[in-house]
Amino acid sequence: MMNENRARLLRPPSKMWLVLSAVLLLAGLGFLGAFGYAQYQYYKSGSLYTELRQVAVSAVSETEQTEQIDFTALQEINPDVAAWIEIPGLDLSLPVVQAQDNQTYLHRSFDGSESPAGCLFFAAPTGGDADLYRVIYGHNLHNGGMFSGLLCYADAEFCREHPTFTLYTPEGAQTWRIFSAHTATDATDLYRTNRTPGDDYDSFLQELQAMSEYDTGVDLPGRAQVLTLSTCWSPYASGLERFVVHAYRESSVIQQER
Repeated sequence: MMNENRARLLRPPSKMWLVLSAVLLLAGLGFLGAFGYAQYQYYKSGSLYTELRQVAVSAVSETEQTEQIDFTALQEINPDVAAWIEIPGLDLSLPVVQAQDNQTYLHRSFDGSESPAGCLFFAAPTGGDADLYRVIYGHNLHNGGMFSGLLCYADAEFCREHPTFTLYTPEGAQTWRIFSAHTATDATDLYRTNRTPGDDYDSFLQELQAMSEYDTGVDLPGRAQVLTLSTCWSPYASGLERFVVHAYRESSVIQQER
């Protein structure tokens, strides 16, 4: 019996096991290759945006906290550039583009190259007052890039410590104050941007504030310009679940036409 067991152990593996082992090995190598390529793409994207900051962002003076953006230099790289957003609490400083659809920059970097990190972009225009209510989309990446940090605003204390951010445009710098932060789905009405001034719009803004997961203590003015920042709830989720931050532009209230 011992000789039979020893002979069985010494017997060469069957062809089936050899094939299965080869398949598993190839699958493992394929996974490692895909993972390595993705990491390289993230690194490449991060390097690009670091270079853009060096080219486009400069301090107004050593004593002032504000900065200025060289939109001429950015437009030479990509004429779709529409703004530059800075959120100090998140150490976020990135360009924002405007395309005619919501697909172009999902997996395309600012310079037009393919990238899983994509680019921050305004929702495509759909009519109404184009400046009244806008949405900026950005990926939630496992490496912490793009809009991943937005989920910090799920914490009320974080919001109290970092209540504003700056949006730079070719016309000048704008200060935006956060008044609401909450989870949402991709089918929520808040993604409809064709808004016009009036009572319905004011009611919509009140709904956005009521959705907040905590009281920001902000007195939201009527007919205010509002900007929604949107990202996926998780880097590994389906993308249907979102986390959004709503902010209004300070010192800018749209007057209703009579």
